[in-house]
Amino acid sequence: MKKEQLKKLGRLYATPAMMKKAGQDVPELVNRKHSWRKDMIYAYKYGVYMRCRIQDGILKVSFFLADLMRLGGNKPVYDLFIDKETGEFLTWDAGREKWRTAKLDMLEWPEYVWYSGRYINPEGNRSIKRYLNTEEGGYKGLLNYQQHIREKELRRKYKRETELWDLEMDKVPELPKDWLHWVDKQAIREHFIFYDYSRNGAEEGYCTWCEKTVPVRKPKHNQHGTCRNCGHEIQYKARGKAGTIQTDTERAYLIQRCENGFVIRQFRCWKRFEKGNYEDPEVIAAEERRVLYNRQFNRRAFYWGLYKNDHYRWIEGNGGYYGYYSGCKGKVYKRTLPSLAKDELQRTGLLEMSRCIDRFDPEIYIERWKRYPRHEQFAKAGLGGLLEEPEGIAAKMALESRGNIKDMAKALGIDKARMKRLRENKGGNLYLIWLQKEKALDTLLPDPVIQYFSRNGIMPDELEMMRTRMSYIKICNYLKKQAGISGRRPRGLVGTWEDYICIANRLKIDTRLEINYKPKDLKKAHDDVAALCGGKDIAKRAGEIAEKFPGIDEIHAEIKKKYEYTEKKYSIVVPERIEDIILEGKILGHCLHSSDRYFDRIQRRESYIVFLRKTKELDKPYYTLEIEPDGTARQKRTVGDSQNADFEEAKKFILRWQQAVQERMTEEDLRLAELSGKLRVEEFEELRKEKKKVWRGKLAGKLLADVLEEDLMEARKMAAG
Repeated sequence: MKKEQLKKLGRLYATPAMMKKAGQDVPELVNRKHSWRKDMIYAYKYGVYMRCRIQDGILKVSFFLADLMRLGGNKPVYDLFIDKETGEFLTWDAGREKWRTAKLDMLEWPEYVWYSGRYINPEGNRSIKRYLNTEEGGYKGLLNYQQHIREKELRRKYKRETELWDLEMDKVPELPKDWLHWVDKQAIREHFIFYDYSRNGAEEGYCTWCEKTVPVRKPKHNQHGTCRNCGHEIQYKARGKAGTIQTDTERAYLIQRCENGFVIRQFRCWKRFEKGNYEDPEVIAAEERRVLYNRQFNRRAFYWGLYKNDHYRWIEGNGGYYGYYSGCKGKVYKRTLPSLAKDELQRTGLLEMSRCIDRFDPEIYIERWKRYPRHEQFAKAGLGGLLEEPEGIAAKMALESRGNIKDMAKALGIDKARMKRLRENKGGNLYLIWLQKEKALDTLLPDPVIQYFSRNGIMPDELEMMRTRMSYIKICNYLKKQAGISGRRPRGLVGTWEDYICIANRLKIDTRLEINYKPKDLKKAHDDVAALCGGKDIAKRAGEIAEKFPGIDEIHAEIKKKYEYTEKKYSIVVPERIEDIILEGKILGHCLHSSDRYFDRIQRRESYIVFLRKTKELDKPYYTLEIEPDGTARQKRTVGDSQNADFEEAKKFILRWQQAVQERMTEEDLRLAELSGKLRVEEFEELRKEKKKVWRGKLAGKLLADVLEEDLMEARKMAAG
C-alpha cells in the first residue's frame, strides 16, 4: 500500500446517529478487572465507535472515542487501512500525525476503553466480515486478522532460519525396528513382579521382564528381589496397592550412519504401568538431543525444544535451562556400532568403550578423544572404566604420552596379573588405586572387596586408622553390616568410625581391644561417646586441640592436687580434660573454647585454667579463672565474658586460696611464675602500643590492656597485703 494513495481515500466522520448514541451514553463506575489496583473507573457502554468503507479494494476503518464525541468531536483518532490482496495493514495516528504498523491492541487508548464495549452498525460489521472473509466482524474480527498476518510474517521470518536446520534433520535415518523393545529390556533398569495378595502368601506373579507368570515365594510389597525365572533384579508390587507406576527416567543413545558422517541421538526413556493393566505397559523413548558429526569430527548439536515460545521443533544449540549441556550417562545401542567401527568410528575406540562400560555418554567420549587421542588405546585395551573421570589417571597419561604406551601395566603402576583383573572387573580409577595399594602392600585382596570399596567411593587412605587394627576384608564385612544396621552409606560410616575411635581415645578407652574398636552398633557407640564428651562438636574440637597441644590432660592431672581448694561456700576445681574447658566456654559464652592461645599457655605452663564453683553446685559453671603458676588470677569471667557484682564476695575466698597455693609452691613453680609475670607485662605493653580494644559486652570500647590490668589479682601482692 502506498501512503499517498491512502490519504486520498477521503476522511470518514462520525455520523449524527453515532454522535447521538454517544451523547446519551452516561459513564458508570465499574471495577478495574485484571489489575493490581482495587479502585473503580468510569466506563461507557461503548468506548469506541467505528465506521468503515471499502474503496479501490482497500478497507478503511475509522475509530472515534466516546469522551471526545460527547464533547462534540466527530473526527477519528485512528484510521486503519487493510489490503487483503497483499496482507498489509497501516494505521494513521491523527493525534501524532504519523503512520503506525502496530496492531489495534498495541495502539494508545484511554484506560476506559478496556472496560467499555465497541460499536459498529450492522451494515459495517457485515462489510468487514465479507471483506476479510472471517466469521467475526467489528473490532475483534479486525484484531484477529492482524494477529493472523503477524503470525504469517513471523513464520516466514523463522523459516529462513529453520530451513537449514530441517535439511540437517532430514539426514537422520529412521529408528531401528527393535528400538522400543531394546529400550524396554536394556535401557530401563526398573522391573517388577506384580502379584495378587494372599493371606497365605502369593505363589506366582507377573514378571515385567519375562513378560510371563513366574513362581514367587512370600513376596512383600515394595521389597526388592530376583526373578526366579530370568534372574533379573525386580521389585515386588501387590496389585491392590501398586496403583499407576512410572519407572525412573533413564538415558539411551543410538548412533547411526548419516550423510558424510554419523549422528548420536539421545533419548529420555521410561515405562508407565496403568493401574489394573500391568501386562500392557507403555514404553516411552522421547528423543531430546541430536549431534551430527562429519568425517572430520566437526559437530552440530540440536535439541528438541520450544521455538520462539511458539511451537516445539529441533533447534540448533545445546539446549537446557541456560543453553548448557553437561552430559548424561546412558545405555548405548550396540547393534549399529560394528559397521561404523570399520569406517567412521574406526580410530575412536567407541565400540570397545561400549563393551567396557555399561552406561556412558558417547558424545562426551568423542569430545575427550578429540583432545586426547590416546583414549583409543585405553578403550581398546579394555580399560574404558579409567576414562570415566576426565581428571583421572588415564586422562593424565593420555595427555602426557607422546606415543603408544608399550607397557600399559607398568605405566599404571601395577603388574600384568592385576592388569587382567582391572580389565575383567571393568574397573575405574578408584579400582586402579586399590590395585596399586594392594601391590604396594604385597598382598592380595579379593575382587569383591575392591569392588565394594570402589563402588562406594572409599579410598585406601581413608581406612589407614582401621587397617592397623583389622584387615581390609574384615573392614569390608564390618561396613556392610553397619550399613545394614544404620541405613547409612558406607562412605559416611567411614568418617563416623574414625570420629568414634578418636573420641574413644580421648576418653582413654582401649581401642586396641576388638570390642572397643569394632562396636556392634557403630552409630550408637559413636553417639554415646560423643555425648560423654559433651557432644560431637566438642569432641571434635577437643581432638584438634589435643593434636596441636599434646600433653594438656597430663598437665591437668599433675596440677590438680596443687590448685584445687574447697570451703563451705566456694571451691576451685581443676578441669580433668580439654572437653571440660570447651564445655565451660560454651556454657558461659566467652572465648575460652574458641581461642588456641589459652591452650598454648597451658602447654608452656605460662598459665592454667581453673573453675570457680559454688560448693553446693560443683557441676554448674560459675566463673572461669586464668591463673599463673603462683596463683595470680589474670582473668575472671562469667556468663557473656563479664564480671558481675557477686564476684566481690568471692574475692575473699580467692585470697585465702592464693595463700594456700603459696604454701604448696616449689622452686620450679616460682621460676615459672616469674617468667609468666614477665610475659604478662610484655603482652600488656604490646596491647597498648597496638591500642587494641574490647569490641563487645559491657566493656566494649575500653582498651584491652586496661581491662586485663584491672582484672589482675597478683598472688604475692595479695599475700603481702
